[in-house]
Amino acid sequence: MKVRTSFQGMSAGEGEGVKELVSAWAEKHLEPMMRGVGFTQSELAVKVSKRKKGAQRFHVKLHMHLPPKKIIAAHAHGDALKPAINEALDRLLREVEKHISRVRHQEAYKRKARRARLRELKAKQAALPEDVVTEAAGNIEQLLPRLEKAVRRELGFLRSQGDLPPDYPSVADVVDEVVAAVKADWSKALDADKAYLKLLKAMHEVLDREVRNSRVFGEMVSLEMPPAADAEDQAEAMVEEEISEFWQPDALLKLEDIIEDDTSPAPEDEVAPDAGDYAVVLMRDLPIQWRRALMFQQYEELTLDALAEVFGEEVATVTAWLDAANRFLDARMREAGFARG
Repeated sequence: MKVRTSFQGMSAGEGEGVKELVSAWAEKHLEPMMRGVGFTQSELAVKVSKRKKGAQRFHVKLHMHLPPKKIIAAHAHGDALKPAINEALDRLLREVEKHISRVRHQEAYKRKARRARLRELKAKQAALPEDVVTEAAGNIEQLLPRLEKAVRRELGFLRSQGDLPPDYPSVADVVDEVVAAVKADWSKALDADKAYLKLLKAMHEVLDREVRNSRVFGEMVSLEMPPAADAEDQAEAMVEEEISEFWQPDALLKLEDIIEDDTSPAPEDEVAPDAGDYAVVLMRDLPIQWRRALMFQQYEELTLDALAEVFGEEVATVTAWLDAANRFLDARMREAGFARG
């Protein structure tokens, strides 16, 4: 948990006192909650302004990012510095607690919905002939390592962008649902390549549903209340700088989550950045479908026809996604001084 402070019209001594006060408060109240939701990288930004004269001389503004894509803002005014800070911190804490409670209820609902889907899929499996179920289980078992690697890669990207919470769904959650869906819809005489395409298609559908559900519930507001001011706009106005300067998604996306390679150097080893590493990081800026199609092509070596089958789209549509994604990456790589192979 980091605390970043800025001051206007205040002495250095007053500023240090504010930083110590807020840091101690954050360590006691915020850090335990952030650890509970798996988001210890959060940063609390504090801006305190002091007017030379007049009533309510102190103005305190706070903001922080919370998963999956939420910015909490709190303001307070006062004639004395410490009461104004305490009032703003109390307001921030209430908003953080409300958000975390909503996220936890959301996860409980999604877990319940997943269990219901798994029961339905298992009921469909039970209706299949025994030899079909046995064949499906045997073929899928051989493909599980590839599937788990693909799921881990996708979850790494989705979490790095805030499209999914840091700790749900897990790799096992997604793999279990994907396998159950494919088993329930198994056809005889599927070779390994076709079976793997079915697994990737099911993975694509499962993860897209998770992203949609996270967005829907993350954006729910009461229809009986007046709309609140946009917190992100408030946050940018507070510190007069871009949000990305205090929250860097790159810090959550690790290359080892994307590409498993026993020959790669250990993360703690210092290595010079290369074009391949930079291209992986740039992919987080692509739309999900474009990025996923590009990675399926590069890491799964799928043909255009296979990609079209996985996404349920025309070949021309998938081709357009890949062309747009490659043009974007090429341009950004050239800007950074890399030649993309």
